[in-house]
Amino acid sequence: MQGPRTPPPSITPDTPRGRNTSKPSYRTGDLSLGKTAVISDLDHIAIVSLDYFNTAILPPLHPQIDVSDIEGSLHATGVLSLDTDRWAAFPVDPEADSTHEDVVFGRLSGIYDAVVQAAAGATGTAAKLNFKQKLATAPMSERTNTSRPDAYLLLVNKRSVGEHGKPSVDRWDDIAVSFEFKKRDGESEGEREDNEKKLIWSLHHVMRSDPCRRSTLGVTIENTQMRLWFTCRSMLVMEFCSTHGLNYIW
Repeated sequence: MQGPRTPPPSITPDTPRGRNTSKPSYRTGDLSLGKTAVISDLDHIAIVSLDYFNTAILPPLHPQIDVSDIEGSLHATGVLSLDTDRWAAFPVDPEADSTHEDVVFGRLSGIYDAVVQAAAGATGTAAKLNFKQKLATAPMSERTNTSRPDAYLLLVNKRSVGEHGKPSVDRWDDIAVSFEFKKRDGESEGEREDNEKKLIWSLHHVMRSDPCRRSTLGVTIENTQMRLWFTCRSMLVMEFCSTHGLNYIW
């Protein structure tokens, strides 16, 4: 297990006097000022291994789920290529794909559905989350926030309801996992830093919007590099593993 260490240079915060999220500039609702305040207030980001993230942070898998069986099912249906051990939807790396970023990573929706369907066959339970990607409007919340995650996992049975008890539009309170994507490789500091700032803001907003919320998760992807994020009321954790790729690690 890799122990916690200091944040990467791209998100190392300055040491502020007082909390920037308590200042008037943060309260204006200006998205850029809000992101800057949140990053500046970060004291530490714990960076851990994938094994630690899986065992200490993520909830355990359903006892009837066998990952190797799901992998076999995905091979059988052609979702996972037998020849290359890549997702069939990603014959080339995103960076080498000439289509728009939204189109490239929109293919994750089909992969997500296939994995969920295979898991449902083993457990007899329906999916509790839907994969939704880059909609025209930002998710709603009581607090002003114009940001739009590149994608998110949303509760199928929304807690937030509108008039007459009907499900409302997508709301931040119903988001379990936030995503940010970039086609270019994570070695490009500008790409990685932009993803980090946006994702950290999403995690922050989920937590501030719902006082009963105990934690939330996030994912950043730059080309074939993926990192998992977790935040709760006491800490922010990033899983970092340079070996993630578009084979079938996702």
